[in-house]
Amino acid sequence: MKSIPVNNLPKGDNELKVIPLGEFTPYDFQKPHRHSYFEFFIFEKGGGSHFIDFTEFQINDCSVHIVFPQQIHLVKRTAASTGKILLCSKHFMNMLGAFFFPQLAQNNYNAPCLEFEKEEFSLLMTTINHLQEELKSSGMLSYSLSQNYTSIFLSHCIRHKTAALVEERHNPNYSIYDWENYKRFSDLLEMHFLEKANVQDYAGELAISAKVLNNCLKKVIGKTAVELIQERTLIEAKRLLLNSQDSIKEIAFKLNFKDSSYFTRFFTKNESQTPKEFKQFWEEKYLS
Repeated sequence: MKSIPVNNLPKGDNELKVIPLGEFTPYDFQKPHRHSYFEFFIFEKGGGSHFIDFTEFQINDCSVHIVFPQQIHLVKRTAASTGKILLCSKHFMNMLGAFFFPQLAQNNYNAPCLEFEKEEFSLLMTTINHLQEELKSSGMLSYSLSQNYTSIFLSHCIRHKTAALVEERHNPNYSIYDWENYKRFSDLLEMHFLEKANVQDYAGELAISAKVLNNCLKKVIGKTAVELIQERTLIEAKRLLLNSQDSIKEIAFKLNFKDSSYFTRFFTKNESQTPKEFKQFWEEKYLS
């Protein structure tokens, strides 16, 4: 398979959009792909499966699947499945405030799918329908109302995900200082994880100690800097294994491992599969 490009929102589109499942896209959605924006798949009627960064999830009725920017995914739904997709840029998500991104990110790689009871899902669909209508409007305060409807939708998702009260979004257990350090660390990690594996390197860039950095990250995301660095490296390893023609030795070199055997041990320890076994398994899954 060739390297997977990153799809952007089409030119002329706003930073927020609601589309029905199956709407025409300028890229081949029947092959593994990724985006520079968030996607929220809102499945009213389920059927089929959804692959998100090399994990297969069943598509059930009254469910929401969250795909973060840069995640590789592929929807293999049945023709009978119905629903909508909310497309949301990173910039728009950040404008909504410091609460939503980390709350959605927490454990998202392990549990990106939410299943609702019919009554709560009905409220969710009503909110999305209102948002869709508001996005078509050019009336007074349409942008503000669109932000509010999106916030309500995300709050439903977070409340369901964390079993917390909606009111808690006004009093998160981390400070603005913690959030800013998490966000800056995340940006640095995305830019430098290939060449920087030492926590001190990131702490130095942020002008704080490694201990302070870890405390901030644990409050916001529940993980240490080392855990996040290793997770990001592992995700990149999976993407390179599946979507490039590089050998395992070449991939190990790209990821800054001292040799391919060390990379294989790292990968096998975290995935319970060798890199070769992983590549064979997911090529069959994605291409079948």
